[in-house]
Amino acid sequence: MGQRVDPDRQMLSEIARVRRWRRAQFLALGFAPKDAAALAKAPVDLGEARKLVEAGCPPETARRIVL
Repeated sequence: MGQRVDPDRQMLSEIARVRRWRRAQFLALGFAPKDAAALAKAPVDLGEARKLVEAGCPPETARRIVL
């Protein structure tokens, strides 16, 4: 028989994977580690943060805008 996968555990694993990826993206944009972790967990638009930083907005200011 096949191995049963706990859907709740699988979902938590996927959420953790996405948060790690988002944190890495925010870090690459120049956000401080603490801010990158907070932004990764928050329902903020990574694309909007990226546009702000690429347009010259300092990461600290971009954080305040997107949060």
